[in-house]
Amino acid sequence: FQPKSLLDIGAGPGTMLWATVDVWPELEQAVLVEASASVRKIGQSLAVGAIAARADWVAGDATIDLDGLGPADLVSAAYVLDEIAPASLPKLVGGLWRLTADTLLVVEPGTPAGWQRILAVRSQLIEAGAHVSAPCPHEAPCPLVPPDWCHFSRRVARSRLHRLAKDADVPWEDEKFIYLAASRQPAPVRAARVIAPPKTGSGKAALKLCQPDGSAGERLLSKRDGEVFKSARRADWGDTLA
Repeated sequence: FQPKSLLDIGAGPGTMLWATVDVWPELEQAVLVEASASVRKIGQSLAVGAIAARADWVAGDATIDLDGLGPADLVSAAYVLDEIAPASLPKLVGGLWRLTADTLLVVEPGTPAGWQRILAVRSQLIEAGAHVSAPCPHEAPCPLVPPDWCHFSRRVARSRLHRLAKDADVPWEDEKFIYLAASRQPAPVRAARVIAPPKTGSGKAALKLCQPDGSAGERLLSKRDGEVFKSARRADWGDTLA
């Protein structure tokens, strides 16, 4: 997958654009849809001279302004669904999928409610013929049962301004998120996904895994497991394990 075009709905100041060109520097074109004029202005000013891809900023509401847009290799909507009325979500997801030439990426806060929204998106897309690329290694129903839920986490450094805005002392925070990548291309054989912080000790590693067969559970590995154990020792929350 080497996307040449990006369509980002609810783009904010262009966060997804920066992430995309970091992974795929050869990106040629991006269309960024954002309702706030002030946020669009900030995004444009940040990208000038720093982003090689041609970036077109479009004023628009995610729920009503998709009809005039063209398809893109990568379509994204990050932290958007939680701002949309639940009754409008199926229409929005259907519109995003119609605009997806290859891959649709949806990111939500890593809360139980965010997970439920992702599950609804997942079901709708599978019914529409999409193939789940990540994080699920299968297209069976999610094996997790509340109060458990699927999510991941990344530690983010806080600037001084960030700490002041949040009245915080710690120079970092753990951002929890849940995501779904769906493709028009059949997924290759997928490896198990680590869906909780790994537990490692002397000669052992315990990983909670979502498995290609649609099940989920903890797997205990030791030195007797050879190369798999070495991979498990290095695995992080969100990684795959062969």
